[in-house]
Amino acid sequence: MLVVTLAAMLAGCTPAGTDHRAVFAVFGTEVELQLRETNREQAQVAFTEVGAVLRDLHRELHPWEDGELMSLNRALDAGEAYETSPNIVALITGSQSLEKTTEGAFNPAIGTLVNLWGFHTSSYPITAPPPAPDQLDKLLEPFPSTLDLSVDGLEVRSANPAVRLDFSGIAKGLAVRRVCEVLAGLEIGAAMVNAGGDVLVCSVRDRPWRVAIRAPGGGVLETLEIERPLAVFTSGNYYRFGEFDGERYAHILDPATGRPVDEIMQVTVIDPDPIVADAGATALVVAGTDRWRRIAEALEIEDGIVIDLNGSVSRLDKGAVTGR
Repeated sequence: MLVVTLAAMLAGCTPAGTDHRAVFAVFGTEVELQLRETNREQAQVAFTEVGAVLRDLHRELHPWEDGELMSLNRALDAGEAYETSPNIVALITGSQSLEKTTEGAFNPAIGTLVNLWGFHTSSYPITAPPPAPDQLDKLLEPFPSTLDLSVDGLEVRSANPAVRLDFSGIAKGLAVRRVCEVLAGLEIGAAMVNAGGDVLVCSVRDRPWRVAIRAPGGGVLETLEIERPLAVFTSGNYYRFGEFDGERYAHILDPATGRPVDEIMQVTVIDPDPIVADAGATALVVAGTDRWRRIAEALEIEDGIVIDLNGSVSRLDKGAVTGR
């Protein structure tokens, strides 16, 4: 659940220490910020400013609670123009480019479909029956797409009232980018932000950061040593799911069919751009075994690890995890 309360704490540091950590309860997960080579006073300032940014983004981008995104969706549903925030405009324009590049595998305009499947919730697993095929077909008929949106400054319109935006597949990418921007402005030494297992290394100085890639079902698949700013995002079709009458279905939907995907179990994308890493991880899960490599190349992803439903592991092998 995307919780409204925000918590932060310093842990394991002394007044003379230069390593500090804070944890923020936002975006339905724990966002952990680690700082190195930073004094205690600098860390306190950084944690306060980062906390405010995360709290604002949480409220602004929540896909099913009142906030800026919900206000925009209500206006689009009514066929009205709406003046929204710079962050949402950035996500819309970025999503339009990503939707084209991924052949539609990434499409955050399908919020109505996500809601129909019951995935606008924080309580998993879902035990209600899945939607009937005719319900899905009815929602797919107008085929909502981010390309139906037009943006003029901060004003957004839609040529398709079926568009309902849900940025769950890209919001964490924007959030960790904003965190690193705050830290850069404060001239923090070395920093890494971990949003529920999705990581952005903001800066590196004397020591590389160690980032663990989770394995499907738990444990560690691989540990990376990262020596430059880099994002590591993972998406899987088993983290959140519905289960009814002995059948299990993933929370990641194929925008083309309106149905859950089932060919790829997990994707990790490694790239300097956290928004590409976030959206790309989801898109490659949706792309399936036939298209994922083509879409990864179109996105110009530096590196990626793909695990199919049978447990076979494939990799782009472009050397992104080195310091080069």
